[in-house]
Amino acid sequence: MGEIQVSKLSMSYAQHQRLSLKVLNEITFHWREGENIAIMGSSGSGKSTLARLLLGLERPVSGEIVLDGINLVGLSPKAWRSYRKVIQGVFQDASGTLNPRLSAYRNMEEALLNLTDKTPRERRREIEALMERFNLEKAILQVPVRSLSGGQQRRVSLLRTLSVKPRYLILDEVLSGLDTVSSDAVLATLDDYRKYYGCSYLLITHDPYSAYRLADRCLLIEKGCLTAEGVKMEQMQSAVHA
Repeated sequence: MGEIQVSKLSMSYAQHQRLSLKVLNEITFHWREGENIAIMGSSGSGKSTLARLLLGLERPVSGEIVLDGINLVGLSPKAWRSYRKVIQGVFQDASGTLNPRLSAYRNMEEALLNLTDKTPRERRREIEALMERFNLEKAILQVPVRSLSGGQQRRVSLLRTLSVKPRYLILDEVLSGLDTVSSDAVLATLDDYRKYYGCSYLLITHDPYSAYRLADRCLLIEKGCLTAEGVKMEQMQSAVHA
């Protein structure tokens, strides 16, 4: 069984007059395959920066991200490509990652086209099977993304990512801004997908309910520092029902 090991990961952003803003300070934790983790913390604590580092979208100033014995930090974009199927991410702003002019189908097909060698027929079969399995009307596939609701866009973005069957999936505030019905639908999709394919989730959230619903343990980050690790989700019941 594999795992991702994060060791002394630090990140800073340059500011004016040669000053730098430290966003993450020597973050260390492990994420075992088959385990779901919630990362919680206040706004600006560094949670989303951590997500971008784990996905190779930004490069840390120091530290390691080791996946199955390979240090991902410092890999070239070309070298990172072979890991795109292994670790994927879905962000809060689904509309920013989808092409609003294209249909939901064309948007979902993009991941399979770029990261697999499936034929057009195999891609269509995979997409339609996902829609059916997670109770989404196939008619949505023909609708331009700009005409879908926010909740529908979020689920299309999620299913597009899941279509390549990643082992690890980072979910950065994917429930933020959704109503209760849409949030429950996304959580149900994630629950079902894990049962079918065994994907491991890292949920970045400020919501105790979604953390308790999805995760096995919780990490707390404040001001760029890991302040608590291995918090059992049972300990969050009081927060959920407060």
